[in-house]
Amino acid sequence: SFFGISRSDLLEDRPPTLYDTYDNIMPIKTKKVPLLGEIACGEPIYADQDFESYVEVGTDIRADFALRASGDSMIGARIKDGDIVFVRKQDIVDPGEIAAVIIEGEATLKRVYYQEGSRLILQAENSAYPPMVYEADKLNQITILGKAIAFQSDVR
Repeated sequence: SFFGISRSDLLEDRPPTLYDTYDNIMPIKTKKVPLLGEIACGEPIYADQDFESYVEVGTDIRADFALRASGDSMIGARIKDGDIVFVRKQDIVDPGEIAAVIIEGEATLKRVYYQEGSRLILQAENSAYPPMVYEADKLNQITILGKAIAFQSDVR
């Protein structure tokens, strides 16, 4: 094998594959990322740090871990109960980005906004859930695990 191409691939005639025949069908190259457990989309729930298993993700997605969404608070962002959310570890996200956030030892998925005077607002993507506002000493209860960069949803 040279450059990842086997000699037989160069020398043998092979019938065309689906990938050769149709422009919009592509092979998927994957890697494994750890699935850490559930993350709430609604009320915060505990995120188990023990790996539940591994999830395959496309190599173009630069995720460090994945969490399974639970609840309906992020449906406005198309993230539904049971979806797998891929997260890149980082302790700060830009305003308006969706993040995995730990609040007093429990994990949730929310849009993050900042306001003057050191105020942090965690916003659901469902109007049934009010914003969660943290400031002053309460900010010590918040840890941003990382930025949600992609999700995987079953066709329903």
